[in-house]
Amino acid sequence: MVVPVLIIGVWSVSYLALGLLWALGGPGYPFDAGRAGAGQTLLDPVPAAVGGSVLALSALVATGVAVLAARGPLNRAPAVVAVVAGVGLAVVLPDVRIMMTAGYLPVMLAAALIGQAEFSLIASMLTWPIVNLLIMTAVGVSLMVTGTRALLGGRRQPFSAVGALRIGRYATVVAVAVPVVYAVTRLGWLLGVPVGISDEFLAYIAEITPIGAGLAVLGLIGAGLTVGLVRPWGEIWPRWVPFLRGRPIPARFPAYSALAVSLPITSAGLMYVRKKLTGEQAGPAGSADELGAWLPEMLWPLWGAALAVAAVAYLSRRRHLAHEW
Repeated sequence: MVVPVLIIGVWSVSYLALGLLWALGGPGYPFDAGRAGAGQTLLDPVPAAVGGSVLALSALVATGVAVLAARGPLNRAPAVVAVVAGVGLAVVLPDVRIMMTAGYLPVMLAAALIGQAEFSLIASMLTWPIVNLLIMTAVGVSLMVTGTRALLGGRRQPFSAVGALRIGRYATVVAVAVPVVYAVTRLGWLLGVPVGISDEFLAYIAEITPIGAGLAVLGLIGAGLTVGLVRPWGEIWPRWVPFLRGRPIPARFPAYSALAVSLPITSAGLMYVRKKLTGEQAGPAGSADELGAWLPEMLWPLWGAALAVAAVAYLSRRRHLAHEW
């Protein structure tokens, strides 16, 4: 509990001051403030005075949570506030840039290490607005962890290992199906097959189809790993893994990894849903009339939620069976 509370405390003090500074027109505001820009978060369309005030208020709430958590376990009301505030900061507020950064940054880093890309390109990806969103996500996760632990209290398992496996299987089916649907469209476009779109639109976006295909491949890899949450090879290191073969996989490793991935997926999906409902352009010009160009992204919140449920069910089942609770 010490690390999450420390993160919340440091952020709350810093962003309380920064939020007030930005609300008064100070420099360094990390959102677009209604101007045309790359941001697509909830705060980008509003003036800096409004956005700064929201951030200052959020920091004030986080300050209260940090002070109470430092004194001892949170009561139910502040624990619920912590969870709600955490979801707001880590899931609802951010946009697709978190997912894109998390997906492409490791690839670019590997390319730079083997001399296929410049390290300056990596630095150009980590702009202050994106770094700010990463900070907000980290604080949001810390708030959710703090609040959730307090709400659970001394309780152990809400259901049996068999029940956890059943729930995990249902969630895993959804968490695998959604990225597969997305991959079918994007890989089809890369191969020249207009899945869900017109031939004219495919010709229009031909130059950017590798980007979508790259995300699709990452999604398929993630879908494959998700299956491990309900299969034996997700509990014991496979034989082809050097040094670790045959040993139990720490339950927290796959569970926490899946939970971490579920956050940016949900954030990106909520952004697309929000833009679709408000009639904003969420893709290339003309994509609003192309079903395959926007429908798969509408399912991303479902993907993220299912992945989180599958991860929690996996962790619950493993801990129940190992009597770790």
